[in-house]
Amino acid sequence: MLKLAPVKIENLYEIDKSCRFCIYWQTSGNYMEVMESISGQEIEEIKRKWHAETNQRFGNSWFLAYLSNVPVGFIQCASPRFFPRIKNYNSGPPTNDAVFLACLYVFRRELRRRGIGSFMLEKLVENLKQQGFKAVETFARKGSDNNPSGPLRFYLKHGFKVISDKDEFPLVRLEI
Repeated sequence: MLKLAPVKIENLYEIDKSCRFCIYWQTSGNYMEVMESISGQEIEEIKRKWHAETNQRFGNSWFLAYLSNVPVGFIQCASPRFFPRIKNYNSGPPTNDAVFLACLYVFRRELRRRGIGSFMLEKLVENLKQQGFKAVETFARKGSDNNPSGPLRFYLKHGFKVISDKDEFPLVRLEI
C-alpha cells in the first residue's frame, strides 16, 4: 500500500541519504565547490534550517512516499523564492503564482516506472489544491531521467505543459 506523508522531525531520518544530504536547490553558485567546502554535518544543518523556515513560511514542503511503511520516495516543493538555484536555469524563472516542485525522486531504481512517482505527484497535486494553490511548475529534463524532478515525458504524461524551453531543462506547468 502506498501513502504520502509530510516530513517532520520524527521521520526526517527516513529520507534517503541522497536527498537528506543534498542542498542543490538551497544554494547557488558552483554546486561542487559548495559541497567540497562544507562537512556532511553542515550540509544536514543547512537542510534542516531550510526545512524549518520553509515549513513556517510556506507550509509542508517535504513529503515521503511509503510502500508498505518503507520509505521509497521524496518530494521537495515550495514557493520559488525558497530555491536560489532557480536563477541558474535558462528556461526560468518559475512564476510566483505556482508552487515549484524541486524534487520528485524514487529512491531505488528497481521501483521506478511502477507508478510510485505518479502516485506521489497525484497526491502532491491533491494536497496543493486543498491548500488553494492554482499551479505547480518544475524544470523537467529532456534527454535523460537523471534529474531531481524527473524526465520531461513524465510530466507531459501527467498534463503539464511546456511554458519555456530554452535548454535541456524546460519549465513545465500544471494548472490545478
